[in-house]
Amino acid sequence: MRNVLSAIFIMLFLALPSRAAEVLVAAASDLGFAVKEIVTDFETTTGTQVRLSLGSSGTFEAQIMNGAPFDIFLSADSAYPEDLQKKGLVEPNTLFVYGIGRIVVWVPKNLPVDVEKLGMRALLDRSVRKIASANPEHAPYGRAAVSSLQHFGLYEGIKTKLVLGENISQAAQFIQSGAAQIVYR
Repeated sequence: MRNVLSAIFIMLFLALPSRAAEVLVAAASDLGFAVKEIVTDFETTTGTQVRLSLGSSGTFEAQIMNGAPFDIFLSADSAYPEDLQKKGLVEPNTLFVYGIGRIVVWVPKNLPVDVEKLGMRALLDRSVRKIASANPEHAPYGRAAVSSLQHFGLYEGIKTKLVLGENISQAAQFIQSGAAQIVYR
């Protein structure tokens, strides 16, 4: 994925109408680790500074609709840039899929829940008091998580356990802080 994103970064930069001294990038928070390395490589290779903002794709879409001057938008859901394109707010013919996400149940090793055996039903285990997820109002992984929980008939049984982060990175931080035992993304 890193090589693909690096190539995308270079292609997008070359497609910019003018080569500014600084490129403003809005990226879905799930890309945080990979995109930070790519930014460093890009800055070294091109001499161009990158100002990176990580957050939820829906929040970035709203910011762009209100005039945020991002040069590159790496969204976790193609619906957001497609909507921006329909509204004439992005360069025509610049949209493409750079990756496919997956929904996972992330459980720390110290939690006594057998995810291998229970699968998604592990979310219903009595020892699980809080389940972190991205906010489905504006985070694609949050929407996908709720949709899959509904599909498998688990949502009603766990919805009171949900702790919502602004994006998937914040949801992951809930595990580290002890605010949740499981991340569902």
